[in-house]
Amino acid sequence: MTEELRMSLDQIRQEMPAAMRWIYMNTGTTGPLPERAMRAVEKQTAAEVDRGRIDPELHQRVSELKETLRRAWAELTGATTASIALTQNTTEGIGLALAGLDWQAGDEVITTNLEHSGVIMPLYLLASRKGVQIRFIDLGVGEKNMIAALEQAVTSRTRMIAFSHVSYQTGAVLPMERVASWARERGLWTLVDGAQGVGALPLNLKQTGVDFYAMPGQKWLCGPEGCGALYIAEDRLEQVQPTLVGWAGLKQMGPWPEVVLHQDARKFEVASFSAPLFAGMLESLRFGEDVGWTGIYRRTHRLAARFRSLLGEVPGVQVVTPDNHAGLVSFEVQGRKPEEVLERLRSRGILMRIIPRTPWVRASLGFFNSEEDVDRAVEGVAEWP
Repeated sequence: MTEELRMSLDQIRQEMPAAMRWIYMNTGTTGPLPERAMRAVEKQTAAEVDRGRIDPELHQRVSELKETLRRAWAELTGATTASIALTQNTTEGIGLALAGLDWQAGDEVITTNLEHSGVIMPLYLLASRKGVQIRFIDLGVGEKNMIAALEQAVTSRTRMIAFSHVSYQTGAVLPMERVASWARERGLWTLVDGAQGVGALPLNLKQTGVDFYAMPGQKWLCGPEGCGALYIAEDRLEQVQPTLVGWAGLKQMGPWPEVVLHQDARKFEVASFSAPLFAGMLESLRFGEDVGWTGIYRRTHRLAARFRSLLGEVPGVQVVTPDNHAGLVSFEVQGRKPEEVLERLRSRGILMRIIPRTPWVRASLGFFNSEEDVDRAVEGVAEWP
């Protein structure tokens, strides 16, 4: 038992075979799946095969599973269940928020130079369909003053600030609460890409003042692909309309045109979902609870800080990630292509990734990593012929 975690590191790693097979440093793309999540997927699938997916008792249990998962997302993020819509991924949540708002041609959205395509592509669609202007502020690698940059960029046509909680490129943690407060004072919406935040940093979304926070399950939460959530502040729910509607968002339906949608975030859910994946996602969240979220957050940051510090001492290596980081560390090996670095590390059993259109390799340090993993990864970067 460590001082931080409720389970020993050995117990944690026994639950995550991929973390023992590799020096697994790519959680920011997809985290290692716990065996208990796999067993939950298998159990739910077996029940559907055995009893049929329309069995009344099983069908009721599936409905309860959905609401239990919604509560788990809410508890993890400091939200109410009314503000949580279940989605497939972060990008879907971002798209739902953007498409549901009332935009006029010439309106502006301010975003940053550090964004993932999960933000950029929905903004591109908004610009092409609605004539909304997209403006970029330059935050360097995430070390620049974001409020000062916003003060320079905002105009009378600005309606939203769209940005990442943690930059997928550099690992920088952006000042989400300060930006949300600044935006609310000016009547602006805030939309946050939480892909690298949820599971890596503590969240209390209701207190932050953020309007929309989109999240995945497969990264730092180590859940199955195809499970995510969108947080919508309750005071914004009436301002956002569903883009697609179906029975899952329905509160009441009578003879046409008596159709009443849920008034909470459930109105954004359309129809069928994968019960096996939801069962696996719920078990991944329970695994995090068993390990202890506070310990997970602290250990994730401490291991990333250790890796960043040691890597900074390696000749010929430039660390990109600034001091204000979470679990991601990006770096460049001077004179080497990132593909070459990545393949060399993989040949040594170390999994990382490349940041597209940059010379950077990115490591994701998870709570399941050991100090030895960190040291071996640094050695793997340093040992060139």
